[in-house]
Amino acid sequence: MKRTHILWLAASIMLTSCDSESNNPDVDSTGSATFQINVHNRYGISVTSRADNDEEPESGEEGATAPEGIYDLKYLLADGNGNIIDHHYCRLEDDFSQLTLEGLKSGRYSIMFLGSSSEPIDAQSPAETSEAWLVNKSDNSPVNSIYYYKKLDFAIGFDQSPINEQVELDLAVAKVDVSFKIENPSLWRHIKNVSVSIAEDVPSSLNADGGYSGITKIADFDITDASGNFTFTTFPTEKPVSGWVDVVSSIEGGEDFHTRYTFSGLNLQKGKVSRIELQYRHPESESGRLYVTKDQLWRFDTDTMFMSDEPRELFYNNSLRSFYVNAPLQMQISAAGTLGVKFYSPIDVKNVKVYCRFRNISSEWVDLAYFELIPAFIDASFELPVVTKESVFKTESGRNIRIPAQPDLKAGDVEIKFETDDEFMKKISTIDSRWYIRFSKFGADNGHANWRHMDPMLCRHGVALALNMAFMFASPEFSAELDTYDGILKDNGGNAINLDALRNKIRTHGGLQLGRVVGVGGLGGGQTYGLADYCYTGVYHDATAPNANPHNYARQAMFHEYGHCLGYNHSSNMTYGDKWTVLCAKIFVQLGREGKLPVPNRTDVTSLPYNR
Repeated sequence: MKRTHILWLAASIMLTSCDSESNNPDVDSTGSATFQINVHNRYGISVTSRADNDEEPESGEEGATAPEGIYDLKYLLADGNGNIIDHHYCRLEDDFSQLTLEGLKSGRYSIMFLGSSSEPIDAQSPAETSEAWLVNKSDNSPVNSIYYYKKLDFAIGFDQSPINEQVELDLAVAKVDVSFKIENPSLWRHIKNVSVSIAEDVPSSLNADGGYSGITKIADFDITDASGNFTFTTFPTEKPVSGWVDVVSSIEGGEDFHTRYTFSGLNLQKGKVSRIELQYRHPESESGRLYVTKDQLWRFDTDTMFMSDEPRELFYNNSLRSFYVNAPLQMQISAAGTLGVKFYSPIDVKNVKVYCRFRNISSEWVDLAYFELIPAFIDASFELPVVTKESVFKTESGRNIRIPAQPDLKAGDVEIKFETDDEFMKKISTIDSRWYIRFSKFGADNGHANWRHMDPMLCRHGVALALNMAFMFASPEFSAELDTYDGILKDNGGNAINLDALRNKIRTHGGLQLGRVVGVGGLGGGQTYGLADYCYTGVYHDATAPNANPHNYARQAMFHEYGHCLGYNHSSNMTYGDKWTVLCAKIFVQLGREGKLPVPNRTDVTSLPYNR
């Protein structure tokens, strides 16, 4: 960001000669003053005002400051009588870290600094220190910017000894945070507009001497922020203030409504945060249903699986990283009583409705949650309102029932099911196998010639490979093509394989333990399934040219090793040869090109965020 350097010392004279080359040979050398400039930019805690509540708030201070840069800086120099004086001989560093004044005659001076953290300063030109320097020109609005100020008195003696001072600019504005206490975080989506009004006048100006003057109003000032951080800054007041916060909220199937929350006893002190805490009121406050919109996911405890920094101890832990190919979306009540959600897919899923049945309370399914979007590879935990308070739920039949608070809620206390019309999940619903998929290091730590450690990106490709392969085997396209190989596919003894028996063997196969190999394309057998990096990434249809032979080495290795997993050895054409692997590669590429596979494209995986 480009910095703005606009420096002036008097009402009518701009210091256009203030730079590192300023010099005047006609003026005798006199005293100098150097100021090392820093900022104190962390707010302390002033008070907390609870709306409609007369409790005495607590006070405190935050920790040590962490100085940061200044976007814009102005200063004034005054004599001992408070008159602003001209001074043309100065040197200011580009980063505003140091100011040097030269050619100062002996006497007493005051220097005043005004800094801004993020925008140019639109200041006035006072003649005396008692006059306004920074003026809020907005009607009914606070200054609402971060400003710093410091006044320092110093003297130049007759011996002309140079002055060297450390100057730490202090915050010159008070900050107000408006926060909501919302028992059901789903209600955040209903907040459409938040505005604040203060009944008393507030100062409109910061004077050159650090005092405040003038009056203005803060009325219906909009502090709405999509992030939910409702805050503003204002010049401080001498006495506590009162006022109100107006909130416009939406309601399901109805018109927006307005709620006013009043507050009082709010101290507005410079360099301090004053907090207004509101108990949010909404007609759906009793509801126990979670309604999670795409833009509100950040409010919950969410993470993403298989990010680049995910440790091996995590993705090798089957209790934390494993899934069934026909159920990549997992939902269950955690040990902490939250709704845990994991999604083993590089494709987002939309519009998911979640139902549960409280076994010891009712036989009816109730509407527990709705997710506008469940992102790829999410690993999340959603707090349920019913854990802490009695909640109202709507049943599948449409009636409302009350469920008492469930502070000791466990997975065994409820049944959970979900439904969605999402296309990805429609594809998953056609998978007729229940392969159990997990990840293993195999002999990577034992000096094995071929086994190496998986990494998070290969785990992602492994998830896609397993979903795609299971889907393909259940597809009508594969079944039809398989029929053309009747009598052609041979077992280890050279006997023709019964195709229905083969279908059943695939369908009832236990699953795959995915690993990584080097030196060979793959190693497999039983549930052991290891592939080289280039095989994990080279099986997608877009990994090869559109007119290329589908039976490339990566796909050959993919289905060769799965042939071993089905129990066939190299004496069978279920591994080597131009039969089984050619059949599978042809249909796999065909379904990928037609966009029918759950994860058709390599970019579906590689385009996802990977580094935090």
